[in-house]
Amino acid sequence: METTDKTILEMQEQMKQLREKLENQKIVNNTFLRKSFRQNASRLRFKANVPLIFGVASILLAPSFFNCGASWISVGFTWVLMLICIVATIACNRHIPRMDRDLVTAAEELTKFKKFHAEWLKFSIPAIIIWLGILIWDILRGEQMSQAESIGFFAGLAVGATLGLILGLKMRRDQLDAADDLLDQIEDLKADNNDK
Repeated sequence: METTDKTILEMQEQMKQLREKLENQKIVNNTFLRKSFRQNASRLRFKANVPLIFGVASILLAPSFFNCGASWISVGFTWVLMLICIVATIACNRHIPRMDRDLVTAAEELTKFKKFHAEWLKFSIPAIIIWLGILIWDILRGEQMSQAESIGFFAGLAVGATLGLILGLKMRRDQLDAADDLLDQIEDLKADNNDK
């Protein structure tokens, strides 16, 4: 009988040690997930801020259109369009969560970030088409370039617009993939917190 009691006590002690190890493992796992979330959110923040550089560069380079025969209409429209893009990007990036928020709020913010990206295409694509139309019309109307210069300018414009579209869509895809990864990590953190 004494050996049975001793065996039961040993088993209870082993169970207690096992529970402590599992608790420590959960704490380590939660800490790792939060650190990973912070790193991924930081990466997303960086990727989401890259378009700001292009917006500022476009504003600074817009006066070079005067050399091609563009008027203040094209340059002014470029400035207005880029300012709208910069303000919209800043507003959208405010929805990238930090870890000082609860998980539900962080998930809601990321969902708003993704929704904004979906809605932004409805504005940006038509705005770019209108901008290109105004720029081409303005330069053709000005007739300050020779035929060879015009061909070179419009070929460069076509290549630049194509590369810009490809780069823009790739950056958008990267941002949305990073947001999806963060949402998955939030779900893992929620599940880890519910297990406690």
